[in-house]
Amino acid sequence: MENIYDLVLEEPEKFKDYFFSDESNSITYFSKFNSINIIVGANNSGKSRFLRQLMSDNYFTGLRDLLFFEKEIEYYNDRVVSINLMIVEKYNLLAENFKRAIYVSGTNKDEINAKFLSSNRLKKLENNDYKSVLKIIQDNKVKLDSLKTFMIEDPYIFNYSKITNEFIKVFKDFKKYYIPTLRTAHSLFTFKSGNYSKIENDIYLETLNNYYKLDNINVDVFTGVHLYKEILNTRNSRRDVRDKFDKFEEFIRVNFFDGKKIDIVAEFDKDESLKGNNNFEIISVHIEGEKETRKLYELGDGIQGIIILMYKIFMAEPESFIFIDEPELNLHPGMQRLFLEQITTNKDLTDKNLKYIITTHSNHFLDLTIEKENVSIYSFSPRSNELNDKQFTIKNVNRGNNSLLKELGVNNSSVFMANCSIWLEGISDRNYIKAFLKSYCDSIKKCYLKEDIDFAFFEYAGSNIDHYVFEDEVEKEDVEIVLKDIKALAISNKIFLLADSDASKQSSKKGIRLKALEDAKTDNFEPKIIWNIREIENLLTNEMWKEILIDLCNKTLVKSHGDEILVKIDEALSEINSSDFFKDYIGEFLEKIRKKMSKISSTYILNQSTYEVKSDGSFGTIINKRELSELVFNKNFSWEILSKNKEIEKLTIEIYNFITQK
Repeated sequence: MENIYDLVLEEPEKFKDYFFSDESNSITYFSKFNSINIIVGANNSGKSRFLRQLMSDNYFTGLRDLLFFEKEIEYYNDRVVSINLMIVEKYNLLAENFKRAIYVSGTNKDEINAKFLSSNRLKKLENNDYKSVLKIIQDNKVKLDSLKTFMIEDPYIFNYSKITNEFIKVFKDFKKYYIPTLRTAHSLFTFKSGNYSKIENDIYLETLNNYYKLDNINVDVFTGVHLYKEILNTRNSRRDVRDKFDKFEEFIRVNFFDGKKIDIVAEFDKDESLKGNNNFEIISVHIEGEKETRKLYELGDGIQGIIILMYKIFMAEPESFIFIDEPELNLHPGMQRLFLEQITTNKDLTDKNLKYIITTHSNHFLDLTIEKENVSIYSFSPRSNELNDKQFTIKNVNRGNNSLLKELGVNNSSVFMANCSIWLEGISDRNYIKAFLKSYCDSIKKCYLKEDIDFAFFEYAGSNIDHYVFEDEVEKEDVEIVLKDIKALAISNKIFLLADSDASKQSSKKGIRLKALEDAKTDNFEPKIIWNIREIENLLTNEMWKEILIDLCNKTLVKSHGDEILVKIDEALSEINSSDFFKDYIGEFLEKIRKKMSKISSTYILNQSTYEVKSDGSFGTIINKRELSELVFNKNFSWEILSKNKEIEKLTIEIYNFITQK
């Protein structure tokens, strides 16, 4: 939540046609502004128009919660009024005294005090003067401190801390970039007098300026038409600019050329250029180990599309605002995932603290935001009114809101199928497998397999697996069963299914069911039952727990005794091995660790609330499985560490081979 603000609009009159739902007044702020802000809606719902109006502003004030701010100011000002009334009473009393006094010499003391009181009245906060709020709060504290000698006190004002530097953020002097729908990675040519000649002007930009007057806005509009010039200038720029380009090349190298070293070059023939012939100006990609260079226009439309988007983002200045219209254009759903993953997780980009405002028609974008905390989604729709003016309603919606799909006109037939699917019980299994696969790919110097292209995850939620049939063909007597159940291979024609056994014996009811899955194995269906552990968390080794446990400890104790707790974790893990608990719920292991680590200041270090405590005194599974799996994923454990657990090693290689086999 630390980067989410209500963004106050400096010129709200520009947004007079936009309304929050169920409100009669047009918007004065953009609610829950996040690092990434995705605007969805059908055609003619005001998305792009809003984007252009927002980018015309050069100054924003961000408030953690505008409604709270308004209520807090009202209460704060009531207290200020009460204090000022006390000051007036004291002033009046002193004024009467010095008026009656007979001056002998100098100035009367009561007069001095009265003047002091008059000049130290507290100032009220103004609802729309966000720039001076913090200064007024601090000045009032100083004044109140000096008024103690007059018995004028108010602990609430003096100790006020609800509105602080962290509550208000001013966005100013930021660079703005706009990537419109009118964009291309191609150089444009015209045909005259029997010859083709390169068009030097950015006619896309000129068209946009004609329609929308973007040349009157302080924004860097990137259509891609001058990508050649940009690369040429970048390669001949300062070291810090070239460093940004190197990071962009690294992104392209890793994701599209199997990690081979590449050089993206703006080539030209100087002699021809001097003659005025710029047709030889091309962007080429030199790939390590390949004799022939590849011209940019020979690459796929998807790669060209992602280059247009990512180039300007990698080259952007820190703290910039990036405005993008429909990034999904020409992008395969897997490329859309790649784009979103880069802007949310690539450290070179996240360190720049960029703000993204994106319009989209893509249902895939919505699906990809389910697990992203730094994304806000807004639904735009036409608003009916008596005058039939073009007005629009804005809703800040939850991630995964299915009504958005309806607004986008998405049907079931819109669902994209990857080359194969990995079926897992839930989101936590998904994070573990992603962590294992990424680490393995790094170890063999291969690019991480592209999710939603090479493979896709499918979460079947435990016992729901009983509703699926995995055989390609069934006997006639089994037709009745098939009619009741779902044919899995109609959903995906190549499935790797992972299930843990919950320590069930193969002769048990669940064991028989899992054994039946194993027996259903075909070329297109690969079941993997992990028989010797209860749940996937049992795969975590002591070396991994050493990095994770600190996050499960009492946060207050960690702040004050962090180093001591790390020592206690080491000591506990030296005596208690997670591998001894393969058949038990992970809570049994954690309870042993908790008792061994014991207490600091009468408080247990490890929170028992992280795992189930059963009525019979035994301990169950981890309560927040997703949080634990995300900890593992974010630790980026090396393959050297992961492969020490042979079950992880075997499972990961099996999944990798399944995905990559043709």
